[in-house]
Amino acid sequence: MKYRLLILLLGLAAVAAGGAEPDLTSPATLIRDAASDPAWKDLFARLAPGKNRLSHFEERRYFSFRRTPIVLTGEIRISPDRGLSLHYLTPEPRIVIVDRQGLLLRDARGERALSADSQIQAITALFDVLRFDLPQLQKNFELHGWQEAGVWTLALVPRHPPLAGFLSSLVVSGEEARPDKIELIESGGQRIEILIGETRENVVFTPGELARYFR
Repeated sequence: MKYRLLILLLGLAAVAAGGAEPDLTSPATLIRDAASDPAWKDLFARLAPGKNRLSHFEERRYFSFRRTPIVLTGEIRISPDRGLSLHYLTPEPRIVIVDRQGLLLRDARGERALSADSQIQAITALFDVLRFDLPQLQKNFELHGWQEAGVWTLALVPRHPPLAGFLSSLVVSGEEARPDKIELIESGGQRIEILIGETRENVVFTPGELARYFR
């Protein structure tokens, strides 16, 4: 099974009081430099986690040959130093670790690294997205955005192949400094939605948790 595990992201058009979200592929929504754009720089600064986070999530995988999505649930742990850890609880337990070394899977069969290909690159892109690593995001994606009354949506379009050949776009939406939905849209039509639920910040991971959920 190829681990398209997460081509995480959500973001279907949020509707704010007063109107629908505009086309997030148009030149009018392009964010040329989020670090200096007064409309976006403060939001990106607040989104970038300088501390540990623990969130609950629900992942929905949509396939053209199924009427209903496959639903998975679990926990997301983010450590600025260690990376990103996805602990799937249902339908079967497994841990997916995403960091600068690549992708590592831990399940009932043991531990193994997944080889680099376009799908893996798409998954590791999630690491930069959930960390809101702006230099990396601007290097690898063209950013489009919309916001109104604290509600916002960001669409990330891959700049370079082979990622662009596999991932059509990645959309993140939320309110204030809290992302609550991620959607990964593959070029072949598959879509993965991740709904982010309850989130705790400044979590202290014990040595045992670090060993289990990171490397």
